[in-house]
Amino acid sequence: MKLPSFGQSIFSEMTELAHKQGAINLAQGFPEFGPDPELLQCFHHALDAHSAQYAPMPGLLALREAIAQDQNRRNALSYDAASEVTVVAGATLGIFSALQALCGPSDEVVILEPAFDCYRPAVLMAGAKPIPLALKRVQDGFQIDWPALKSALNSRTKAILINSPHNPTGMVWTIEDWEQLARILPKETLVMSDEVYEAMMLDGQSLASPHHLPELRERSLRFISFGKTYHATGWKLGAVLASARCTSMLRNAYQFIAFSASIPTQYALLEFMKLRPHYPDRLGEFFKAKRDLLRAELEGSGFRPLSTQGGYFMMVDYSETSSLPDREMATLLTIEAGVATIPLSPFYQGGLVQSGLLRLCFAKEEATLREASQRLRVWAGR
Repeated sequence: MKLPSFGQSIFSEMTELAHKQGAINLAQGFPEFGPDPELLQCFHHALDAHSAQYAPMPGLLALREAIAQDQNRRNALSYDAASEVTVVAGATLGIFSALQALCGPSDEVVILEPAFDCYRPAVLMAGAKPIPLALKRVQDGFQIDWPALKSALNSRTKAILINSPHNPTGMVWTIEDWEQLARILPKETLVMSDEVYEAMMLDGQSLASPHHLPELRERSLRFISFGKTYHATGWKLGAVLASARCTSMLRNAYQFIAFSASIPTQYALLEFMKLRPHYPDRLGEFFKAKRDLLRAELEGSGFRPLSTQGGYFMMVDYSETSSLPDREMATLLTIEAGVATIPLSPFYQGGLVQSGLLRLCFAKEEATLREASQRLRVWAGR
């Protein structure tokens, strides 16, 4: 067995408990609302009008061109659609494929923690060694611990895996952060930038990416998710944006892992991007309103929100309410308060004895967020 120490993920565990208890599910990171009706109509068109056979391995060229145009318009980043854009069956599979292609035995991959749970097993399955590095906890959130990061980098560091906007903390890397990374990163070290929430910058700031810096452009891979952007997580459609050299190596592995992504979803997305090219522009304000609502509803509840700059997750500090370990607290709230959350400790390789923090997903209807907040308030005041 390659992963004997890995059992059921905390996301599956808490979602199952939420279903069993009939609790409001703020645990799993999926939107409560569906895709735009026009996107669904595009999917029906794709089923009726196009082949059901394999797509080209790197994705439909027309879709890759549309992706490149969208990234240029929204993020001021230029890509050659043929050699630098690869459509994949979900960003998670893109990350897995990149690690398989570019990392191996004797390599180390630095992972900033708390980290999404797929990173470590993907590194291990590539034969490399994950090097966990904790973000620094501050009063209102988390920061990069630059001295610790510099100490973790060495000649064996094949890659650093970064997530911005960050799940679970909502932290966002600035261009100054990327510049600081470029100054300390060994010359041969790759940057793998998980940017699946890149369209969800909540305070009007522009996305900062390693591809904005010439010194990182050729050795960085960006992973984006159309499931996240278009509220269609079950479609498992994403893209990897990288230099021609990195893309060539990625595709060498990807062709033997999945070969290609679903062709009707590719045609559907292509048609929708042509019909509604500015659709992603609304997401920042859309999720900002939900973040602000949840923050206001939790005011004085005993669950203190931390700073959330991007994405659709909020960390809350419950230390005023309980001293229970976070896994126990999450289970208790699901059963007693009827609200499912995610504890922070499973986002760390070794876990944490006590974080005092829970992750809430606010990609929900306003009524759901209000009801969940009220339940937490009532429970805390019992």
